[in-house]
Order: sequence, then C-alpha cells, then structure tokens
Amino acid sequence: MELTKRIALHRVELPTLSWSWILLPLFVALLAFMLAYPVGLLFVKSFAINRPGQPTAWGLEGWIAAFSDRGLPLALANTFSLGAVRVAITSVLAVFFAWVVTRTDTPWKGLIEAMLWLGFFLPLLPMTLGWVLLLDPQYGLINKFLMKVFQLSAPPFDIYSYWGIVWCHLAFSTSVRFLLMTPAFKTMDAALEEAARISGSNNLGILCRITVPILAPALLVSTALGFIRSLESFEIELVLGIPARIYVISTKVYDFIHFEPPLYGRATALCSIFLVMIFLLIWLQKALLRGREYTTITGRSYAVRSFSLGPWRWVTFAFCMLFIFVMIVLPLATLVMGTFMEFFGNFDLEKPWTSRHWATAFTDPIFLRSFKNTLILGLGAGVLGTLLYALISYYIVRTRFACRGLIDVLSWLPWALPGVLISLALLWTALGSGNLIKLIYGTVFLLSLAIIIKEMPLGTQIIKAGVMQISKELEEASTASGASWPAGFRRIMLPLLRPTMMAVGIIVFISAVRDIPTVVFLSTHNSRTISLLMLDYIAEANMEKAAVLGVFIVFLIFVLLFIVRVLGLRRVVIQS
Repeated sequence: MELTKRIALHRVELPTLSWSWILLPLFVALLAFMLAYPVGLLFVKSFAINRPGQPTAWGLEGWIAAFSDRGLPLALANTFSLGAVRVAITSVLAVFFAWVVTRTDTPWKGLIEAMLWLGFFLPLLPMTLGWVLLLDPQYGLINKFLMKVFQLSAPPFDIYSYWGIVWCHLAFSTSVRFLLMTPAFKTMDAALEEAARISGSNNLGILCRITVPILAPALLVSTALGFIRSLESFEIELVLGIPARIYVISTKVYDFIHFEPPLYGRATALCSIFLVMIFLLIWLQKALLRGREYTTITGRSYAVRSFSLGPWRWVTFAFCMLFIFVMIVLPLATLVMGTFMEFFGNFDLEKPWTSRHWATAFTDPIFLRSFKNTLILGLGAGVLGTLLYALISYYIVRTRFACRGLIDVLSWLPWALPGVLISLALLWTALGSGNLIKLIYGTVFLLSLAIIIKEMPLGTQIIKAGVMQISKELEEASTASGASWPAGFRRIMLPLLRPTMMAVGIIVFISAVRDIPTVVFLSTHNSRTISLLMLDYIAEANMEKAAVLGVFIVFLIFVLLFIVRVLGLRRVVIQS
C-alpha cells in the first residue's frame, strides 16, 4: 500500500491532447505543401530533362538551352527596364496621390481615393483593349483625330510599342502603390511636418525632405512589391509586345510552354531567375534599412491633420481628376463603345454599329462553359480560401506556439512570387508528383488552389486585423462554459468575423474573375475561364467577342465591388 502511494506521487501526467496540438502540425504541413513544395519542386525540376510524367532524367540541357537562346538577353533587358521605368513613374504618382488624399485639404478626396481603388480592381486586359481602340496606329480614335486636325501624314502614337506597354500599366500599378502607401501616410505624426513648416519650408520641400525620407520603409516595400508584380506582368506584354517583337521573361516562358513539344526544361530554368531576383530584392531592402530608425508612432499622442494648400488645392484636384479620367474612365468608355461596332475599330462602314455581338455572346456554348468555370472557380476559391485564411489568422494571432512565426512567414510568401511562377510551379506539382496528383491537372480545383495561394497574403492580413479586434474574453467564456475549441471557433469567432470574411471572399472571387498569369498554364480547353477565353479571342484576332467579354468582366467586378462596399471593405482593409 505504501509503495503504491509512492508510485502515485512520482507519476508524471501526460499532456492532454487538444485540437490545437492536432491541427497546428496539419496547418504547417498544408502550407508547406501549398507554398514551399511547389516552389522547391520548380527549382529542382529545372535540372530535369524529361517531360512531366516521364521517368526522371537529370541534366543541364534545359539551363544551357534557355540561356543560349539568342533572344534571352533582350528579353531580360526588356523585363528589367520595363519594371524599372514603371516603378519609377508610378512611385512618383503614388506618393503624390497618397500625399494629396491624406495630408492636404484637396476637395473631393474621398472620390479620388475611391477611383484609385477602382483602378486596382479593374482587369488589365479589357482596359488594354480600350487603349487599342484609342491608340492603334491604323484605326485608333486619338490617332485619327490628331491626324485630321493637324494634317499629319503618320499616326503620332503606336500602342504596340515599349511606351505603349508602360502606358497601359500606369493605372493599375499606380493604384497598387497608392494602396500600399496610404496607411503609412495616414499614421505619420504631423508634428514633424509642422516643425519643417515653422522652419520656413514649403509644401514641396516638406514632402521631399521630411515625409518621403521618414516613410522610406513603406516606400521600399511598395517598390519591391511593385517590381515583383512587374516581373509577373503577362497579358499586356503578350497583346502589345508580341506584335512589336518586345519579349519579356513571362512571354518567353509562355512560348516555351506552348511549343510542340513543350520545352518545360527551358521554361522552368527561366522561372528560376524569378527566385534569384526576388531574393536579391529582399536582401537589398533589408540592406538599405539596416541600422536606421524610422519611428513615426510613439507612446505619446500624435497629430494627424491636413495642411492647407490655398488656391493650389484646385490644381491638385484637377491633376488627380485628369489622371483618373484619362487612365480609367476614357479606356473603359471606349471599350464599351467597341462592343457595339460591326468590326472592331472600323468606323468607315455605312452601318458601323450593331448589337449582334452581345446577342450571340450569351448563347455561345463556349462562353457559357467558361462562365460556369469562372463561377465555380470564384466560389470555390472564395469559400475554401476564406476559411483557410481565417484558420491561419486565428493561429497566428491567438496561439503562442513556436510554429506560428513560420506560419506567418509562409502566409506572406505568395506576394514574393510572380503569378507566372506560381502557375508553372503548380503545373510541375500536378504533372510531376505521381499519378494520383496528376488527376487534378486541368481541373477547376487546381485553378482554385492557384488563386487561393496567390491571394493568401491579402486575405490573411485582412482577417488577422478582424481577429485582433475580437476580445479574448468571449472565447474564455466559451471555454469556461464547457465548449470545445472547434465549437467556440464555429459559434463565436466565425459569426463575429462574418462581414470581414465575406469581403475577403468577394476579393478572392474578383481575383478569380480577372486573373490570367496565375492560371494560364493550369487550364485546359474544358476549364477555361472568361479571362482566358478573352485572351484566346484576342490571339485569334476576334476583337469583337473579346471586347464583349471584357465589358462583361468589368460589369461583374462592379457588382462585386458594390457588395464589398456595402460590407465595409474599405474600412476593413485600411485597419489591416
């Protein structure tokens, strides 16, 4: 009896196995499989000389063939120069717009901000078609008008050119940079700028010498992300660059994939350049910020106020509205007009206008199948992605496990990967990871997985902000009442996060509707989306059908944005 008591006193109790301990390793494994595995496999398979699905054979033939391509040096130069020029121009524009909206008394600042938000969500390909109608050297409206008024012998503008590509990117790229910079501008202490003003500096001097240097971290992050996004740019370079023989890395990869037989080794070797450049950008950003302090928010109170521009506020307002009209409203209105033309861009016919393109589009079985695929893709990615983002956000914010930092890092990884790279990485994963996984190739499920991966950083960050706003006391009360963790998460956390999660789901849906680079290598004839079908029509020179699909995509996005606005997306994203 005494011996039994002693044994009981020295007995070590095993830790209770909870849902958290079970699900956490699964999350880490799932994220590693979704993110790290495809990227790692992509790099490894760049040394494979076999086609996907064939017995593996290793060699350097793919690298040698890719880097001995005579067009590669020019494609690399075009990729870097186009990215650098776009980043330089849009940086200046985005800083100016963020400063106008957040730090000045410019009229109608809410309208300016809303229209720049619209520029972020509008799809690139339909907007490019609008610019084709305006600046095509043969039938562009602006070219024809200028040639007639000034008696010119040749069109002054050519959209199929280096600067045409840059021009068509300005609206979206500026909007992205604006959205990334605006929160930093809004939280900066105005006392720093007031001190400069008291010292005799004018508004331009304050902006250049105080505001921009202090906000260097936000500017460098947006610059790095902007450059990465320029590397993944695909559809504009394909539509406008190929006729002008302007190739970039993404279009070279596209060509290699669509050779017969496909040159997967060369395409994978070129995509490895993305990884090297991304790591270099991350290292450069950290090197520039190392050893410096940029504190603008402290424990003491700080002032956030607008500065009076006097009569100049109408100049800033006019410039902002001019940019919005020229870069967003004008090509969009022209695109709508193009859908009612008998022949796209031909105004010289006796009856140039018709509505038959709209009448036939919605009875076309190819369109109906693509529309069905788009709806399934958007709903699948929106629902599954939002639930995954919610669980990831909960573990990052609410738990104190050692792996939560790893989960947070993995959730940011897709923003460092161009969409073309994600697409090719998942292609190798589907075709080169066994017969069971190969079954998902060409399915809408694989396209949904690509969209979920791409939108993971944005979705996770937005929902993280929502989780942070919910008090832990509610969950503690649920646990004290005897509810399990899954029950508490389902009955308390999810209902409180419902508006935020619905907004994130619609954002993912919009991405599924408009995205091309992330799914371009993953779809087959039976799983084409509306955006990919539009790209097919452009490749076939069927511009009338392409314009109709473009307007339909824009209309669908407008409806979704209206729903998001009702749900308070703007407030949710800014708080994140």
